[in-house]
Amino acid sequence: MKNAIVLILSCISVIAADTNDIQVTTTTDTHTQPGVLITFDSFTRDGQTNLVRDTRTEAGALRIRTQRFYYDGSLLGGYMTYPKSSIIYSAAGAPYSLSFQFDSSNQIKSALITTNFTILEAFNCTNGIFYPQDSSFIRKAKSVAEGLSEH
Repeated sequence: MKNAIVLILSCISVIAADTNDIQVTTTTDTHTQPGVLITFDSFTRDGQTNLVRDTRTEAGALRIRTQRFYYDGSLLGGYMTYPKSSIIYSAAGAPYSLSFQFDSSNQIKSALITTNFTILEAFNCTNGIFYPQDSSFIRKAKSVAEGLSEH
């Protein structure tokens, strides 16, 4: 019985380790622009920043949200949201590809950072807000790509 409990607990720690591979640092500022709440969220994986979100709200309403995507220290592009429009932009000379997926109603669903058809980073999007995928998803995608390149 003790062995079974130890085995279960060790499996839980492995699962938890994979879901906690993204570190998030959040800071807020109300002094730079009076009446405007500025929230910065910085997401890192393995010590490397992969997403920086800058959200500015006034009286609880969105003024602008900028989400910048990085890989290996390089800015690749971003997604900016205003109350009535959105903009996607790319960084000049970016060493990796940044692509976005939209659903049939033209709502943004995800973003990928790739090189030579290999996924390096992946992000889900809910209500216009991006979040990095777990490392297990990226590892699985890389292994699938490697399997396809062997054939």
